[in-house]
Parts: sequence; C-alpha cells; structure tokens
Amino acid sequence: MDSLSLFCTGALLAGGLYWFVCVLGPAEQKGKRAVDLSGGSISAEKVRDNYKQYWSFFRRPKEIETAEKVPDFVDTFYNLVTDIYEWGWGQSFHFSPSIPGKSHRDATRLHEEMAVDLIDVKPGDRILDVGCGVGGPMRAIAAHSRAKVVGITINDYQVNRARMHNKKAGLDSLCEVVCGNFLEMPFQDNSFDGAYSIEATCHAPKLEDVYAEVFRVLKPGSLYVSYEWVTTEKYRADNPEHVEVIQGIERGDA
Repeated sequence: MDSLSLFCTGALLAGGLYWFVCVLGPAEQKGKRAVDLSGGSISAEKVRDNYKQYWSFFRRPKEIETAEKVPDFVDTFYNLVTDIYEWGWGQSFHFSPSIPGKSHRDATRLHEEMAVDLIDVKPGDRILDVGCGVGGPMRAIAAHSRAKVVGITINDYQVNRARMHNKKAGLDSLCEVVCGNFLEMPFQDNSFDGAYSIEATCHAPKLEDVYAEVFRVLKPGSLYVSYEWVTTEKYRADNPEHVEVIQGIERGDA
C-alpha cells in the first residue's frame, strides 16, 4: 500500500464523514437518535488516540505493507468509523436490492433472511457470521431462523456495540459475538452447522485464506453463503477509469 493509496483512504474517510452526517443524515426515523451511544461509546480521549494512531499509518506507510500490520490498521479504521456507519447505514453495514412496495429497512431484512434460508438451518443450529460488524444481519437472522448465531469481528468496539444491540433486542440468548481475525478464527474444527458473510470477506488480503478458515470450522456437508462485491463482464482491467473506481471502493471501505 503506497503513500498515495493511504492518502486516498484518509480523504475518503473524511468525505464519508461529511456525507453520512451532513448529506445522508440519520438512518433511523426523523426525530429519533440514529446512534445511541449510551452503551459503551468511545471516549473523547480514545477517539483522539485512535485518530492519531490512524494518521500515523499515513505518515509511516511502510509499517502496514506487511500482512501482520493490516489487522491493527483495520481495527483503528473501525474504531473511527463505526459510529458514522451506524448513523448512515443503521445496524446493517451492507447494500441490499430495492423491493417494490417495501421500505429500505424491510428490503434489508429480507436480503439478510435469504442468506440463512439458502443455508437451510433449523432452530437450535449453530451458524457463523463471518465479519459481523455491530450485528444487524445477525439479529435479523437469529429472529427469523431461531438458530444460534456466532459473529466474529476484528474490532473490540464493534463487539461491545453488537452485544448492547443484542441485549436491547432481547436476542442475546441467540446471538454471541467474538473479537477475532476471520483469517485465524478461534473456533474448533467442524463446529458450525452453517456460515454466511455479507460484504465482509471481500476485505481479506487473500480470499483463499478466509475461505479455508470457513471450511475448517464447518461441519461436513454444511453450507456457506456469501454476498460480495464482484465485477461484471463489462469490467476492463486495461481501462484506467474502471481501475480507479474499483481501487477507490477498496481504499475507502477498509
């Protein structure tokens, strides 16, 4: 990751803050707080510390050129943007197709429920959410399927947010959140009845590594469903404009 790439990431982060807060506005209904920070928000001192840490990567870009440094960079990124994401996206940090006659919230919920329907789990099954964020999909899927959902996220602040939301939704008995790297998951082999990821594993340095981990923790014959960003047949690697768009998305969304 060169200095230009890092600078672009920082610029996109600042632009994203402006877009979510000043243009897009809250994801929840008007007049209600979109982000309830009463459940373990980052203190002002910690925000300043994380901001300094984040920008230190830009001043010393060679420090994150190795894979070992990437988790620290990503963790710092999510310390800074999680509240912004909740403000703009709600609790589900992903896109979903519009459905005529349905609200955006309902379309998002149906999109999430379809993932677990494809896995075909039963109530009481144990399934894995690979890259769970603050757990929006986890809660929708647990309520829909009555399966026990275990989510993993690399960011401890997101773990605290997810646990708070799980408890408020009355789903903490079905939803468990673990802090960890999905490239080295702290789960036993053959321990899940199914797994899914929603716009999460595309952030892995190598897809083969995270897919190998998912395969390891799944019971034989279990299914894994993934929603991811993909390029279409119209994408041309020799088209500078196409490449710039793809790289901008990659840099700006961790």
